[in-house]
Amino acid sequence: MVACVDDAGRVLIVKQTAGPFAGAWLLPGGNVQRDERLEDAALRELLEETGYRAAELRPVALYEVRSAPAGSFHFLVHLFRAGRLEGAPRAESGSDLRWAAPQEIDPHPNLAVTLTDLGLIDRDRAAIGRELAAIGLEMRRVF
Repeated sequence: MVACVDDAGRVLIVKQTAGPFAGAWLLPGGNVQRDERLEDAALRELLEETGYRAAELRPVALYEVRSAPAGSFHFLVHLFRAGRLEGAPRAESGSDLRWAAPQEIDPHPNLAVTLTDLGLIDRDRAAIGRELAAIGLEMRRVF
């Protein structure tokens, strides 16, 4: 996942088109291809999902995300914060994107975790954990 924050403090979010988070507004991100570096995958996914290129990435966190009960999916998700962006907004086919003030977003619990860890919102982590459990997810910060 890549957190892009503009000078006004807005965060770039995209509507997920597939997978367990289909329909949810989350940070841009996706899968790492075989023999692809994590940073290269994050930059590629950012470009594919938003039309933006990031000048740099800074690692923020690593999460273990899985279905609850276990068995449906299990991911390791790396969160990066992007530096200066270049390009023009362009959502991938079937998706949408928007810049939003973090305090004005009614976030999916997955997004609430990342926005909290980025210091963009102040949410009770135990409450977020209960929201995740209610929709069949576990999300644990590893780093």
